[in-house]
Amino acid sequence: MRTNKILWVRLDAIGDAVLSSSMLPYIYDRYDQASITVVCADNTAEIYEACPYVDEVIGVEKMRLFIDSGYRNDIVLRLREKGFDAAFDTTSTLSDMCDLFLVGSQAREKYAFENRGALTRERLARKRKVYTRLVPFQRDYEPELERYRDFLHEIGVDVPELKPRVWTNRDDEGFASEIFGSNGLDPEKTLVLFAFGRSHLRTYPYYGEALSDVCREENLSVIALGDGAAFGFNESCLSKINAPTVNLSGKTTLRQSAAILRKCRIAVGAETGLAHLACAVDVPNVVVIGGGHMGYFMPYTPITSLVTLPLGCFDCDWKCKYPRSHCVIDVAPEVVEFAVRETLRTKSDKPRLFIHPQSQYTQEENMPAWKITGKYLNVENLDVIPAEFEPKPRKARAALRTFKTDVKPDAVVAALEKAKALRDAGRADDSLSILEEAIDKNAQFPDLVVMKAELYIQAGRIEEAKEILWGTIMKCPFDVNALNNIVVIEILQMRHESALGLLKRVLDIDPENAIALSNLQFIENGLLVRSKLASAEQSIINGEFKSARKSLIEIVHTYPDNQDALTDLAIVEAQEGNNGEALKILQMVIAENPSSEFAAQLMERMLQR
Repeated sequence: MRTNKILWVRLDAIGDAVLSSSMLPYIYDRYDQASITVVCADNTAEIYEACPYVDEVIGVEKMRLFIDSGYRNDIVLRLREKGFDAAFDTTSTLSDMCDLFLVGSQAREKYAFENRGALTRERLARKRKVYTRLVPFQRDYEPELERYRDFLHEIGVDVPELKPRVWTNRDDEGFASEIFGSNGLDPEKTLVLFAFGRSHLRTYPYYGEALSDVCREENLSVIALGDGAAFGFNESCLSKINAPTVNLSGKTTLRQSAAILRKCRIAVGAETGLAHLACAVDVPNVVVIGGGHMGYFMPYTPITSLVTLPLGCFDCDWKCKYPRSHCVIDVAPEVVEFAVRETLRTKSDKPRLFIHPQSQYTQEENMPAWKITGKYLNVENLDVIPAEFEPKPRKARAALRTFKTDVKPDAVVAALEKAKALRDAGRADDSLSILEEAIDKNAQFPDLVVMKAELYIQAGRIEEAKEILWGTIMKCPFDVNALNNIVVIEILQMRHESALGLLKRVLDIDPENAIALSNLQFIENGLLVRSKLASAEQSIINGEFKSARKSLIEIVHTYPDNQDALTDLAIVEAQEGNNGEALKILQMVIAENPSSEFAAQLMERMLQR
């Protein structure tokens, strides 16, 4: 039977989307140029929109999937109506939402990774009943692209190697050309910097020191890329480079960033989605990489040079037990500079791994030991190069944790204390006047600006507060007070996914931050309920009503007013022939929320029976 329609589900991050896109041309050919529909996170949709192998892209709000059952059901129904012949979830981690979409689509064939180690025996047995094929992992520690090759092999496609893919259009390329033209940049003399690692633990603060001399000697200009939150950190790095610079953080789309990267001579930065975009457009790149996921995602191409400080604590999944991430923060700028110079000077037929030498690593008390091992990387497929350098005289380098100025002059301290006293006395307008006067004189101290934003939040001026706080983050990406206040706004606006991302950044910086921990608990409690609800709804789709009832009753016992759980419980009762119980539950829902159209329609259909 010919396969005409394919569903492709990827709900993960930008780098994952770029890597997994390597499979799409082979899927397209394997199924005789079938029509492919992609369901993805809304922030990665543009990657697929320019792909010649994709006919339709459905971008979804990931957090809304958890908190809005109507939104989930609408997507499932939309997919079911398309009549897919085959559906694929190539995500190597478990995702209830991916399962929901594949099973709910009622595609004739369904394929996913098995991920046996993360599943109970009972859940694995249930999953095997509804999937055509579950692809096992060949090894526990296997690079993503190798896993994708294994997946393709299981469906009859053998490829010698995979490389990440990204597609751009004429407008994207025109935008890049305009950037180079308007700034007088020569592509052969331009370096792209993406310094911001999205996490305190993964962000290396010394790119400026590492690049200054080589940019001056090679006559290189520097473009910084990233989102708006990266602006301030990138700007800080650019200010230390002795070369012309352009900061485009927050001013480009993903595909525009790819088009800019494609024109440049070299790219340097953190292990982020932009690193994978650089690989996808064949630009030589130097990436500072820590030990959290060493070997999982990079390297996979000869144009990549990794820079690392090998330590015995690698493979921590970024759950660092030390006051700072030594594997990233303690890399000497000279090692990065050495890697950049070598990458500019010569090509390689293997990925290169530039090692911070043991002789230049001072292990103090309570610090991890220098240790190199082949456990996480196949060293036979790498060019391992100990960096050779003489340390340059530099000012003492502060840890990234002290990025923000903590020492405040007496005038700032006095203004903050007076403003707080007026606020606590209910005189918000007077407090705001004190703050604005102090900000005019001392705008470089973010505590003043953050308190002003807090007053705006209390007054209901949410969007103004948000603008002020993001302005602070752009200048000082690791200010925990600003980040915590943005989290509050995101929670108020039901943007829980964004709030969780920001909370992770706060706890990277300050693991014991009480405000962040409290907010995290609040969100996680809500998400746990949503996750249980999604799992119950998937059980309903699978016809596993006993399992669904058990989960739904647990939710209702804890949250008796949860209307989504009550409505789903009514569906279960109706499916099992308990119409009287189902009607009783629906009456409760409608009594609490008379505008619930779904409950009213369900009751009407039951009464008509």
